[in-house]
Amino acid sequence: MEEIKNSLKKTENEKMSKSSKIVITNQNSVLITGISKVNSSTENEISAVLEGQILSVTGSKLSVSKLDVDSGILEAEGEIHQIKFAGKKQKENFFKRVFG
Repeated sequence: MEEIKNSLKKTENEKMSKSSKIVITNQNSVLITGISKVNSSTENEISAVLEGQILSVTGSKLSVSKLDVDSGILEAEGEIHQIKFAGKKQKENFFKRVFG
């Protein structure tokens, strides 16, 4: 019985982690769900992984007010200038690298 509960809980967590949302309020706070990892956080940029892509929040006086990687939640405050995604880096074909 316990195994079934754990299996259902794992399935629910996987579903939650696959959904993501970005909410910006008055250009001075952001709530992001679906975060799997935070790469770095400075006063001018926060870099995180969201659904396998790099998400970059740039601005000034940025600070992370809440971070829960297990739940995939990141909240930050400060002056938000830009939010952008960078796709996964594609590996080049071996022959393109050698002869390319």
